[in-house]
Parts: sequence; C-alpha cells; structure tokens
Amino acid sequence: MISSVNSSISALNAASRMLEVSAHNVANANTDGFKSSVASAQEDINGGVKVTISQNTRPGTVYNTGDGILAESSNTDYAREAVDQISARAMFAANVASLKTYGEMYKSIIDIIV
Repeated sequence: MISSVNSSISALNAASRMLEVSAHNVANANTDGFKSSVASAQEDINGGVKVTISQNTRPGTVYNTGDGILAESSNTDYAREAVDQISARAMFAANVASLKTYGEMYKSIIDIIV
C-alpha cells in the first residue's frame, strides 16, 4: 500500500509542476519573443510520475509595432494552457481522492486490529 501513496504523492508533485509551467507561460504571454514551455507527464521507472519540460519552438505571430519595426509576439496558446490547467486540476483531484481512500482503509485496518 505504501507504493500507492508514493505514486499519488509523485503525481501531486507532477501536477504542481505542470501548473507552474502553465502559469509561467500565461504570465509571459504578452512578452514579445517569449517561447512557451510544454510540460508532459510520463510514468516513472519506479511507478511514479515524472514531468518532462520542453520548449515550444513554434514562432509567434509577427506584427508591425507601428513605427516600421517588426516584432514577434509570444507563442503562448491560451487554449492549450486552459486545457493543461484543467488536466492538472483533474490529476490533483484523482490523487487526493486516492490518498483519502488510503487513509480510510488504514484507519479501518487499525480499528480491526485494536
């Protein structure tokens, strides 16, 4: 049962990291030339969850600043960030429920023994 707790804690840490990356992307969405990052969750070799972060190299939209200078906007995609945040929220909820169930089962076992 301890491995299930470790897996859930690992997943909670991964969801937190995914939210951090998304928040960073949204905070810098109006920064010209900013390249967003992508956080991907994968199963770890030990049964936990690990997050791999890579940079999105897709170019942002090029626009005229008004004085004849061309600038590249951020490549942050708000729709993708919203989906990533919803996914991380679901990941939090599922793993908190798993930990809660573990606690209830542990309490029942203690009650049976005592």
